[in-house]
This record gives sequence, C-alpha cells and structure tokens, in this order.
Amino acid sequence: MTNGVFWSFVAKEWRHILRERRTLVMLFVIPLALVLLFGYVISTDIDHTPVAVLDGSQGDPLARRLIDKLQAAGRFRVVAKVRSDGEIDEVFRRGVVKMVVVIPSGFGSDARRYGGTTVQLVTDASDVNMATTVIGYATAIVADLNAELNAAAVAAGGAEAGFAVRTNVRMMYNPELKSAYMFVPGVIALIVMIVAAMMTSVTLAREKETGTLRMLTVSPLRGRTIVLGKVVPYFLLTAINTGMIMCLGIWVFDMPCYGSGWGVALLCGLFILAAIGLGVLISSLVKTQQSALTGSLLGLFLPTVLLSGFIFPIANMPLVLQWVCRCVPATWFIEGVKGLMLKGQPVADMVLPLGILGGMAVLLVGVALRLFIRSERPQ
Repeated sequence: MTNGVFWSFVAKEWRHILRERRTLVMLFVIPLALVLLFGYVISTDIDHTPVAVLDGSQGDPLARRLIDKLQAAGRFRVVAKVRSDGEIDEVFRRGVVKMVVVIPSGFGSDARRYGGTTVQLVTDASDVNMATTVIGYATAIVADLNAELNAAAVAAGGAEAGFAVRTNVRMMYNPELKSAYMFVPGVIALIVMIVAAMMTSVTLAREKETGTLRMLTVSPLRGRTIVLGKVVPYFLLTAINTGMIMCLGIWVFDMPCYGSGWGVALLCGLFILAAIGLGVLISSLVKTQQSALTGSLLGLFLPTVLLSGFIFPIANMPLVLQWVCRCVPATWFIEGVKGLMLKGQPVADMVLPLGILGGMAVLLVGVALRLFIRSERPQ
C-alpha cells in the first residue's frame, strides 16, 4: 500500500511537471540552447578572416605565392589592397580587415640573393584574443611555405640552405597585449546590464507582484511618471558605476583614451538607456520577480557575455550568430568604446554605433513604457 501511494504521488508530480510549460523549457529547451550556443561561440578557429595586402614588390612571384597560400588554407581572404602605410590605420578604424600583410619591395629578389626575406603582419590588437589567433595562423602558414620552398630547393639538387620567409609582427592599438584594454569595456557592459537592466526589471516585477504599482496607478500621478521615477535612480547609479570603472581602467590599468571624452560619455548614456528599456520590457512581460530574474539572466546577461565580442571574437562565429550579435546592444557599445578610446577615432566616425544605440534606446524605452503602463492599467 505504501509503494502504491508513493508511485501515485510520483505520477501526480510527473503530470504536474508536464503541464508546466515554464518548467519544461527550463529542463529541456534551455540546456539544448546553451550547448548549441557554447558549441558555436567558444571556438578558437578562424575561417575566411578578412585581410588587406600592401604589396611593395609589385606582384613578385614569391609574394603572389605567399598570398595564394594564405587564402588557400581557407583561414584568410584578401578583401582590400592598401597603397601606403598611412592607409593601414584607416582600414583598421573602418573595421574592414583584421590583419594587413605588408610585403616589402625586393621581396623575391632578397630571398634569392640572401636566402631569406621578411613579411610584416599587422593586426588590430584592441581585441587581444582575435589578434593572437590571427597571427598564430598566419605565422604557421608562413612556416609551411618555408618548408615547401626548402623541400623544392633540395629536390632541385641544391644544398639544404634553411631558406626562410621571416615574419615581423606589429600589434596596433595595444602593442603590449594588455588584457585590460579588452575587459574594461566588457566589464562596463556587464555592470550596466546588472544594475540598469536586471535590477530595474526585478524591482518593477516585485512591485507588480506585491500590488504596489497597481495602487500607484490610481493616484493622480501618470503611469509614465511613476515608471520614470522608479528607473531614474538606477540610471544615475549605473552612470556613477560606469564612471568609476572607466576611471579605474585609465588610472590603474593605464588604458588610454585617445578619442573624445564627451563622445565616450554619450555612448555610455545611450547604452544605459537601452539597458533600462530592456529591463522595463522584461518586467512588463512577466508577473513575478523570479521570472524577471530568470529572463534577465538568459536574455541579457548571457548574450552580453557570449555574443558581444567581450570574450569570444564575433568573426569566429557562424554568420547567423553574427547577425544575432548585431542585435545585442553591448556589441555596439564595446565596439564604440574601443574605437573612441583605443583607436582615437573622431565622434563623426562613430555614427553607426551611436546611431544604433540611440535608436535602440528610443525604441526599447518607448515600447517598454507603453507595455508596462498597459499591463498595470486598472481594468
């Protein structure tokens, strides 16, 4: 009898779990989604990385062979030709390429005359992980070319002369490969999501759950005024936190700020507004603070860590995920901060990140306020 009661209780609990859609999502959908997401995001492989070539040898056969070998490996593709050293900074600032291959004049003749020559590999080190990965692949391909050339020389009856195409690596914007240059913008993005978005959504959801907001809606105050009054303190707190982290990055970790200070402040302000809009939007779609916390972790925190370029290079991800990354506000924030602070780009060149963040802020705040006020309006 005891066993029968026990198994009846188990069957009842099983049916209860199957009826709860939210529980089923937590048990099956989220683990599968995380495995697929991590499988595609956490990858050190690079494929078809865009590079530019500055060919001072004017089409020397050895230079053509080097470029063909870089592309034949499937790791790189030449998308631009650079005519002078001054254009290297320009293509990096525009985000056109991840590496520039600089082939000096006399590349092939020096190799034949002196038994070796040098090619310079220039990369954008504002993203340390991407820079080191790209240089590692390129150096390995050059070493493979050396092996082929030496093997061909031996087969032709020559002495084993140790022919070498040497590599000279140049890291732009972060020559010392300081990790602080990468993690400071990412930490700011995380703090903004935690304070501005997550805390806003949980606080508003808690007040919905306790009925406090419903009581305020029958007061003389307008719904928009009530919500704005709730979120303004979080905007100010987040702005203070952002300023503190920025100062720590500059004073403690020697992070440079070559660009406009007011441009950085504008970028941070727009990002905070977009995050607050996301927080209010989540709180308008859920009924409990637990649901708001779960939605914030899955919908805001994880994408900020995984899909913003903070830790894992976006260029390594599948094309579909790259488009998803472009919908994450933190992606544009991190790109804009690196452009302004590390590369010293003028604010005029930051029109795209600023414009997209501004559009996201206006759209998210507007839609979120409308939905939240409608959900709390007395029936």
